[in-house]
Amino acid sequence: MAGRAFQPLLGTLDPGVVTLGISWAPNGSSAVDATTIKGRGVASVTRNSAGVFTVLLQDVYASVLAVVATAQLATAADIVAQAGTSTLTASGKSIVVTLLAGAVATDVAANANNRVNLLLILKNSSV
Repeated sequence: MAGRAFQPLLGTLDPGVVTLGISWAPNGSSAVDATTIKGRGVASVTRNSAGVFTVLLQDVYASVLAVVATAQLATAADIVAQAGTSTLTASGKSIVVTLLAGAVATDVAANANNRVNLLLILKNSSV
């Protein structure tokens, strides 16, 4: 489990709940600029292919309780963010996020107001 000192989350029924807020700026068909990644607990964000990103976490967690992914866009567009597979082992520690136009993975152009937002609610305990 993550070896950090987390502040307890008031109002949760589960012990050891951790929330991580992460965001980054998509960069069209280019790699994610690491300086645009915000949030603690994230090691990197990698663009795998058109609209598909792997978020590598710094720590291992016992399980995922919830994932919320959203696309924040400068102009109106029919783009949604979808959370995909998650791996929470020492060798993986990752969550895949895909930006979709309809059912097609789609790149989003670089823009100061375009971001992908990811909220993770994780268990840091197997209890």
